[in-house]
Amino acid sequence: MVARWMAGVALVALAGLGACGGGGSDARQAPATDPTLREHLAALQRIASAHGGTRAAGTPGDTATAGYLQERLRAAGLRVRAQRVTFPFTEEPSPPQVTRVDGPDRRLRPNRDVRTQLYSGPADVEARVRAIQVRPGRTTASGCRPSAFAALRRGEIALVQRGVCTLRRKGLNAQRAGAAAVLILNDGVGARTGAFPGTLGGPGVRIAVLGLSTRAGAALARASRPRLRLRVRAVSETRSTHNVIAELGDPTPRRIVMVGAHLDSVAEGPGINDNGSGTSAVLDSAEALAPTPLPDGVQLRFGFWGAEELGLFGSRHYVAGLDRAARRAHAAYLNLDMVGTPGGSRGVYVGTDSAGRRIERLLRVALGGGIRPERLGGSSDHAPFRRAGIPVGGLFTGLDRCYHRRCDTLRNVDVGLAEEMARALRSALRALIRS
Repeated sequence: MVARWMAGVALVALAGLGACGGGGSDARQAPATDPTLREHLAALQRIASAHGGTRAAGTPGDTATAGYLQERLRAAGLRVRAQRVTFPFTEEPSPPQVTRVDGPDRRLRPNRDVRTQLYSGPADVEARVRAIQVRPGRTTASGCRPSAFAALRRGEIALVQRGVCTLRRKGLNAQRAGAAAVLILNDGVGARTGAFPGTLGGPGVRIAVLGLSTRAGAALARASRPRLRLRVRAVSETRSTHNVIAELGDPTPRRIVMVGAHLDSVAEGPGINDNGSGTSAVLDSAEALAPTPLPDGVQLRFGFWGAEELGLFGSRHYVAGLDRAARRAHAAYLNLDMVGTPGGSRGVYVGTDSAGRRIERLLRVALGGGIRPERLGGSSDHAPFRRAGIPVGGLFTGLDRCYHRRCDTLRNVDVGLAEEMARALRSALRALIRS
């Protein structure tokens, strides 16, 4: 599930034109345990453990996850393809080190005095600082024009002020002028005084870009050409991952029923509930439904999305590649994101149109009573489908204490609950492909 700061709670989706007949018995009368789903969860845990404890997009654990999915899907007889997806990547393994080296040794405190901006480049430099149009306490277009850096000497550290134009523009202007790094002090207007978190919007700025508190930046601006030692271990680049797409039924369909789940974790942990549970439930369902005969012109499609945690990149790429006819052919998309939450509840997304409400009823019947209604948000892979006009809905069992943490391991999954959600999913899919 994509981080809550990117959009709120994540989740799920489904919708279509199916009737509810015969939907409930599959979920309630199926065997109480599913060794195949447990097998998939255990395999994802082994992959994470063998690759540094993570399956994050662009890592070896991510590649191994996609490989495992393709192997299992092909063995079950599905048509499988990998779809390459690029995404912007940034990380900083350790906090920045910024120290005054002229006079007393004064180190700027990470997070309080100085913060690295997202998508900053690295730095390992000692150089003088040159202030560019800095006026703390006032709004100014500091560093917004290339001409502002006319006095900057190549290899110096530029000190500019926040405001008027984007952080990226300030960084690029400083880079083009030959700066070794750029410091952006908080302008001190109103409550804007701390070392602020910010973003450059993506890769492209190769020098280090740091945000300073007003106090720390103003002290540098008042000094006579102060000298700093900077060490920033930041990475900013474009990386790639893959969606895994598998199909059953007509290869040139008039109608597509689709289900999906994101295959990546966050960098901080293995992501076995978020979203190994959804991935395993969808994979288990693909294997279980592989022998199912489909009506002429109908296709059942399974999507495993890359780089969801970084901003829904996989599902957005897939939907962007659909032409108008292909979008119309997608009759329904179901999303599973976290369906094995320990102590979780059985959540079904509330339909927002007639098709969505019928699918909501279908899932409710499959699960029986005790359903918690969930409203559609925009922070999981159903969102691009919904924006494209494709009916969506889905299943969600809630957040847990290990959400986006190292402890989101196999022990953090309620396997019985995940199995129940998988059976409800299969019941809904069987009904949808008949309608």
